[in-house]
Amino acid sequence: MVATTGLPAPETTRPRSLLVGTMFSCAAAFMFFCGVIGVYILKRAEARGEGAEWFPEGAVELGPSGFIFWTLVLSVFTVQWAVQAINADDRVNAYVALALTGLFGAAIFNQMWFIINDTGFALAADNAQFLFFVVNGTFIVFLIAAVVFVALTTVRALAGQFGPRRAEAVSSAAVAWNTVVFMWAVVYYLIYITK
Repeated sequence: MVATTGLPAPETTRPRSLLVGTMFSCAAAFMFFCGVIGVYILKRAEARGEGAEWFPEGAVELGPSGFIFWTLVLSVFTVQWAVQAINADDRVNAYVALALTGLFGAAIFNQMWFIINDTGFALAADNAQFLFFVVNGTFIVFLIAAVVFVALTTVRALAGQFGPRRAEAVSSAAVAWNTVVFMWAVVYYLIYITK
């Protein structure tokens, strides 16, 4: 029998606390977002039940919100590219992918600004316009959080803190980003397509 006391200790695995915490945070954020959407759907159904017009004809256009949708679809690929690149220890592609994801986020802010100005809605005009701001504003808050998460992850990646064995933060940023993308898919369908 061979004694095992002289063997080296196994490498400790780092707990995935950031990824688990991000998943819980994203679940909580999505539940809050569903509550906001639920209020919007309820008030819209009540208004339609009374025969009232929800939005003025032609006030909410489908085109600009569609650009946001397709930009976010592209950003899903770039954020997943960052995860794959950091796991493969391909730092250059990870930096490029994270930077592109951040640029897509900036483009979305620009497009949201255009949509809000283009509608000509006023915050205190009526229930429909107020809830339009509430839903879009909620999305913008979560988008800001996701962009900041990706930006901080990019800075830490540039500092060399991530690699194949320490890619949890990049995966966590991808989870947060993909949650925000799904939020926009819900907004796009319920506000811009079905109006």
